[in-house]
Amino acid sequence: MTLFERVTMKHPPFDISYIGNEHPLISHLLAQATNQLTELPDFSGDKKIAVLSDFGGEHKGADFLTYTFLIISYDKISPFIQAVDKLRRKHKILKPYSEFMYKDLKYGPRKRALPEFLKIVDSLLHGAIITIAVDKNIESLFGVTRQAVHTQIKQDFCKAGLGEWKFEPAEKALRICHAISFFASLTTHNNQRLLWYCDNDTVNNNEVFFNDTKNILNRTLGFYIRHSFELLGFAKSFKEKSHLDDLLSITDFAAGVIQDLLSGHHSENDQINENKIPLLKWLTNRSDFLTKITIQMLRQTNGDIVSSIVEFNKPQSTT
Repeated sequence: MTLFERVTMKHPPFDISYIGNEHPLISHLLAQATNQLTELPDFSGDKKIAVLSDFGGEHKGADFLTYTFLIISYDKISPFIQAVDKLRRKHKILKPYSEFMYKDLKYGPRKRALPEFLKIVDSLLHGAIITIAVDKNIESLFGVTRQAVHTQIKQDFCKAGLGEWKFEPAEKALRICHAISFFASLTTHNNQRLLWYCDNDTVNNNEVFFNDTKNILNRTLGFYIRHSFELLGFAKSFKEKSHLDDLLSITDFAAGVIQDLLSGHHSENDQINENKIPLLKWLTNRSDFLTKITIQMLRQTNGDIVSSIVEFNKPQSTT
């Protein structure tokens, strides 16, 4: 039996009954969206689970902040590593290691390799790629007003022995850690190993923030996880590039293209750059092994904040 002969997905209902009054708004919004899901990866036969993340929408003109998480079985990573290594050699982007980046889709060798890279992603990764898109009109997912939330964050962080955080990075770190913890509660099992690998970002850009963010995740997991892990690891992008950076590229792609799509729809400007068409096709392509989930959180005109699953249509052929 090969690794991918034992790949399975699990289907509703998913247990979110533990979400209660002690959980913040983001928990209830994620639970609301989860009620609309049709599948999640089943990692019950796996030992090692990896979470990779990237974020988008912080530039001027973006209407949404996007938080993307790739949750995969790390037990089954070898075929992906081998296939991407072969692809990189074919297109001469292995040495020097040329990263796939959403902001740079024009470079010839990477552009030619991109469709095949995305096919490898869909066929040789078992897991889920989850993007949470939050309307920028929502100041916080942890309270009513920015000032009240920041005051509470300062108190909570002080009690936990954490450093001084400004509101924006603190809100971001909490959003990220609550999202990881929520979906870890739905996909992980007792005595597994869980690794979070993140690109360099404001939540880990120095040793203080790096250690604080690890502690925030440890504390946040307690709100959601009923089981224990054999090992819980946290790392940020290493100097020496590897398959981990190829996995980060997947989250970079999803965070970027979904932010562009939702902002374009919001502004009634749905034009997609030709270089991004392969990514849109990939986003809408059904994979047997990698489920693709986009959750949108919006502030309605009456002030209420709601969440829902977003479905994207396949792009029209340009030929």
